Amino acid sequence: MATSIAMCSNALLMIGHGTISSFTEGGAGAEAASNLYNSTYEALLTVHRWRFASAKSQLGQLTDTPLNEWTYAYQLPSGYLMGIKTYPDIDYEVFENKLYANANTVALDYLFKPDESRLPPYFVKALEYDLASQFSVPVTGNRSLGALYAERFEIQLRRAKFADSQSRPIEGIVDSPLTEVRQ
Repeated sequence: MATSIAMCSNALLMIGHGTISSFTEGGAGAEAASNLYNSTYEALLTVHRWRFASAKSQLGQLTDTPLNEWTYAYQLPSGYLMGIKTYPDIDYEVFENKLYANANTVALDYLFKPDESRLPPYFVKALEYDLASQFSVPVTGNRSLGALYAERFEIQLRRAKFADSQSRPIEGIVDSPLTEVRQ
C-alpha cells in the first residue's frame, strides 16, 4: 500500500539517500520531501485524465448571486483539482472553489486527489521517479542524477498513461457504412 512517506522514501533511496519515517524528522531528505511531495503529486495528477482520479458529480447550486456575467454559482466537489467536461456542454468559469455558469443544473467530470493508498502501481512508480528527479539537486547537489531520473520519469509516465488507458472498455464499431460495403 502506497503512502506519502513510503513513496518519498523510495525516491530518496533511488538517489542514494536513506529513508525517512516522517516529513518532520529533519535532514535534507525529509525537508525536500516535506516541501516538494504535495505539489509534485498534484501536478502529476493533472497531466493526464487518469481514470483512477476521475469522478462525476451533480453540482449543488449556491444561493449566492454571482457578481459577474454568470447567472448561477455551484460548489465544486471536495478534492477537486481540475474540470474535464460539464453536462450540459456549456461555457463556465472556475474561481476559488466555485463554478460559474448560465445553466440551472450542472454535472461535472473532474479530476480529484485520491488517497495515496488507492493509487495503482503504475502511477506510484511514475510518482517515485518524478520525486527522485525533484529531490536530486536539493538532497545530493547532483544535477546529472536529476536528469537521469527525469528521463526515467518520462519513460514511466508513458507506461503509466498506456496502462491507465487500458482500464477503459474498447468501443466497437456497431454500424458503419464501411463495414456494410464489405458484406
